[in-house]
Amino acid sequence: MIRKMLLTLVALLLTLTLVVGAVACDEEEEETPTPTATLKVGSVMDLTGALAGMGPSLRDGAILAAKEINDAGGINGSQIELIVEDGATDAAIGLEAVKKLVEVNGVKVIIGPMITGATLASGPYVAEREVLIISPSATSADIADQEWRKFVFRTPPTDALQGVAMSQLVTEGGYEKVALFVMDNQYGTGIEEVVEATLGDSVEIVSSTRYDPVKMDYLTELQIVKDKNPDVVVHVGYGDDSQIVYKQALELGLDTIQWITAEGNYAETTLEMAETAEFMEKAVMGTKATADETMYADFVAAFEAEFDYTPGIYAEYSYDAMKLAAMAIEQAGYEDAAAISDALMEIGQGYAGVSGLISFSENGDRGGGTFEVWQVVIDDEGPRFDTVKIISF
Repeated sequence: MIRKMLLTLVALLLTLTLVVGAVACDEEEEETPTPTATLKVGSVMDLTGALAGMGPSLRDGAILAAKEINDAGGINGSQIELIVEDGATDAAIGLEAVKKLVEVNGVKVIIGPMITGATLASGPYVAEREVLIISPSATSADIADQEWRKFVFRTPPTDALQGVAMSQLVTEGGYEKVALFVMDNQYGTGIEEVVEATLGDSVEIVSSTRYDPVKMDYLTELQIVKDKNPDVVVHVGYGDDSQIVYKQALELGLDTIQWITAEGNYAETTLEMAETAEFMEKAVMGTKATADETMYADFVAAFEAEFDYTPGIYAEYSYDAMKLAAMAIEQAGYEDAAAISDALMEIGQGYAGVSGLISFSENGDRGGGTFEVWQVVIDDEGPRFDTVKIISF
């Protein structure tokens, strides 16, 4: 009888030990969940089309940020898998790239698109699907107050500020007769409208020309500018069309008039045509958003070490977009884009990025900005961009 009782007691103790051990294992598993192998983040960059000279640098800015995050342990133990699609500098293609990333790859966060048209086209779609996009270069004021802005952020200063910077150059130069010569898209017309509103009655707008960027022959439009005999031409274009604009402007003798342009022409590829570079050296002054000197220098060094070339314009804004996205995902988790948006808004209130201090407005735009004024210099090594001064708001 005693032996039977002892055996029963031992059996009970063994059962209790197994139950306690199972509960302990369950609690341990709950406290330290196995991380997902990868977190998919999309990127839509213009690797072809009119901004092909800029797109690879923006792509690589995001790649560098993702690599640094992964090397430091990833996001909550998971590695970033960055999936890049080509937006082709086209609104419709950019939207299709966004749709592929969402519907095929299942991403919840996208760095891009680059251009305003693709961002405007994508806004309603990502809001409906609850996917977050952070554009590093879509700067048009047309995006500012759209109802879908909870799911669309921007890391660069907007054209509302760049148009003011360009207008300041007109005023400082004492120019009185202004010709407006811009691409007929959101980027061109957006800056045009800001310049007109900022200058107001202080100047005479002698002509206002909106041209087709794919036409690639602008002699007729440029002749209108010449006939109006302006003191200054305010120009907005991309590298491909601007090559032809400036080559033909040189042929018409328009290199004796000051031209003020925007960052769409700040690309090495714009200078590849000799006549274009010559015209730009003689007549063109431009603006582009710029960054904190010290942090940007560290970014450039890391970028050059990784890719063996110097980053182009807006690469720093792409890098910052990726870093901010990772921090927001780490805080909010990956599944809920609305929660990621809330976290991003919170983190982006005084974030020290390589592009400078970022403080998002209530609609996800960067508040304030610093702009570099640049000119083209031609020396024994060829044409290059040179900084003239800095304008800050």
